[in-house]
Amino acid sequence: MKKLLFRFILPGFLLLSLLTFAQSNSNPVTTVNGKEYYQYTIQSGDGLLSIGRKFKISSDEITKANPDVINGLKEGQEILIPILKKSDKKKISLFNSKPDFIQHKVEKKQTLFSISRKYKVSIEEIVKYNPGIEKGIQEGNILQIPVSKKEKKKIDNEKPNNTYSETDQTEENNKKIKYITHKVHANETLFSISKRYNVEITDIIKLNPGSDSKLVVGSELKILPVKQSKSKDQKRFAKEIVLKSTFQESKVNDKSYETKINEHKVIRIAYLLPLMLDQVTKDPTDERFINFYQGSLLAINDAKRRGISFEIYTFDTEKTEDKITEILKDSELKKMDLIIGPAYSNLVPYVEKFAKENKINTLIPFTSKVSDIDSNPYLFQFNPGEDTELNFFYDLILGKYKNVHIVFAKIQDVSPTDEGKIRVDELQNKLKKEHRSFSTIELSSSENVNFNSVLKKGEKNLIIFNTDKFSGVSSFINPVSTISTLYDVVLFEQFSWRNLIDKSLHCIYLSPFITKFNPTSVSEFNMKFDQYFGKDLSNDSPRYDILGYDLSTYFIFLIHHYGSKFGNIINSNNERGIQSEPLFERYSHDSGFINQQVYLGEDKAH
Repeated sequence: MKKLLFRFILPGFLLLSLLTFAQSNSNPVTTVNGKEYYQYTIQSGDGLLSIGRKFKISSDEITKANPDVINGLKEGQEILIPILKKSDKKKISLFNSKPDFIQHKVEKKQTLFSISRKYKVSIEEIVKYNPGIEKGIQEGNILQIPVSKKEKKKIDNEKPNNTYSETDQTEENNKKIKYITHKVHANETLFSISKRYNVEITDIIKLNPGSDSKLVVGSELKILPVKQSKSKDQKRFAKEIVLKSTFQESKVNDKSYETKINEHKVIRIAYLLPLMLDQVTKDPTDERFINFYQGSLLAINDAKRRGISFEIYTFDTEKTEDKITEILKDSELKKMDLIIGPAYSNLVPYVEKFAKENKINTLIPFTSKVSDIDSNPYLFQFNPGEDTELNFFYDLILGKYKNVHIVFAKIQDVSPTDEGKIRVDELQNKLKKEHRSFSTIELSSSENVNFNSVLKKGEKNLIIFNTDKFSGVSSFINPVSTISTLYDVVLFEQFSWRNLIDKSLHCIYLSPFITKFNPTSVSEFNMKFDQYFGKDLSNDSPRYDILGYDLSTYFIFLIHHYGSKFGNIINSNNERGIQSEPLFERYSHDSGFINQQVYLGEDKAH
């Protein structure tokens, strides 16, 4: 079973998204106020850090030349890149000298993250000089590590050869220490063994490599006696999240974090996410769940700095029902204050049952297909779902859009179970009861679409398709785009369509995400994310890293204040999210909670 505590999972997922970039001088040059700049067009996946690497310039210099980028980058956006003179380039220490190299032999369970920390060099630099390792490293690989002359001299003095070893010193020390030998019994876990000997799980794993992935009944473990173990404050990796902070620590004077009811000394949270750590070939869509987890870790670190302690358990659920069934057998899960996950709807029923049987509050962060929500008081569904969005949209039509001409575009042969069809049918029934007029156009082929017959000139026309699936709508988008040059047309799009539709169309959508971020909050978050994880941030919407941060912060606040039984005061939360501010409500005392916070978003035509 892939069950990992924070210390062991953080390095692993940093390997999944490494990219190297080469500087491009093919961009046109322009002069502004006597200073030369490259004109650069933002590409998909670009971030300030990656652009800075392309042009060998700091992100601060880019921001100074383009103040608007603090609000985020958009594909197709043009920005100015200052052209540095040779004298200026010498000031940038990152590029001003050719590095020396040290050969490093990869040891068991080492990651690029741990290696980069050992040699005080960025992951990007290691990847740059070792092409291909962004796909993963294996024990025995020899890496060329770029280091400064000063650092190389220091390492050479510490160890005669240039191959760094983490185990030599440990083996030497082990000979001088007397250990307890523990024989593993059936149903024992690292957690139970650590409690028995009053030691930290991380110390057990350190002395017994591989024990974190599998405990074999009958096998023997070395246990470091308590009197020779490190102090509690030095052994917090397993029980508390300890992200090294370069920000100045300040005295917290925040009365909102004074415990009111809860006397929790440690908050226990389990993350059930498809991190896919054992997969050689990575699916790009899995990166969003890694980002979600990274954002969650930042939220935990922020809370830790306020004096809150944690035990964080992370399970790699992959995508299979067999895997989630295996995970839910772990006895430690029954001790959690909160479970977050799973991601996929086919795994939700298993976790629903577990949450109800063990009375554990469980957040379902992604899917709205939570079948047990009406009868399980321990479930929290973040995705608002069809009923919530339908009521919100209906109120819009009777309010803000009361003078808009509505056109239902009905594609033939749409499945009766298609949520888009169900929504349109219900919406039409509601409008008929209110005697609200609308038009309908039947669509069989995109070749002979005549929107002229139903659209009205001089009025705003809102087109709504009867399917949620973009594959069914895609062939009709071009006719809508063409007719929009003659009529005032607005297309209602699903949130998942946003990056698939021509930006020449004026579109509206519904989502649980704030449509306009606070630039200061986003900037501060980006700084922290870059500091701890050192990789480019996605420009996608929503951002899963921020979602993980917002939701973890929200529930940590509630547990810290009110303990595990916070259901009756779920919305007594002063923590404002960066991207989302949930409003959970339940239909009855026995039902779960569904987020009712829906925002109207708009993508205006360019």
